[in-house]
Amino acid sequence: MSGEGTPPERGAAAEREPRAGAPDERRIPIRSKEDLWTFTERNVPLWDLLDFFPRDAVGPRGPGDAPRPYEVKPIRIETDLGFAFDTDIQFGTWIFRARSPKQPGMMRWCRERGLEVGDAIVLERTGERVYRLRLEKTAPADGPR
Repeated sequence: MSGEGTPPERGAAAEREPRAGAPDERRIPIRSKEDLWTFTERNVPLWDLLDFFPRDAVGPRGPGDAPRPYEVKPIRIETDLGFAFDTDIQFGTWIFRARSPKQPGMMRWCRERGLEVGDAIVLERTGERVYRLRLEKTAPADGPR
């Protein structure tokens, strides 16, 4: 098999190891102003988290692309801002399906959540095909940890 329908191997930039006693979760650190801009103006790359999601949650890049060689099944994202959205992951761009920031989706969450450099976006698996999205604020360097 050529691997045509499967995502390629991933790097190790995102934190993959859960903390002791922590639920099944992954963190996407906001390391720089460039990351912050990308997350609030473009989208959040999921490249290093692809193994965290079901393989069949990866859909075609756009409507003009050939369908995936399997049935694409969405996942549900429940946010700490009180809204939820169903989405797939776009093949090739490796982001949650892009939506207008006015609609429930990753872009809206990133813009409304008050992201700052040093914070982390946390995705926690809470059920079959269900994930919780929250922000983990980092204490200031001179503050308590």
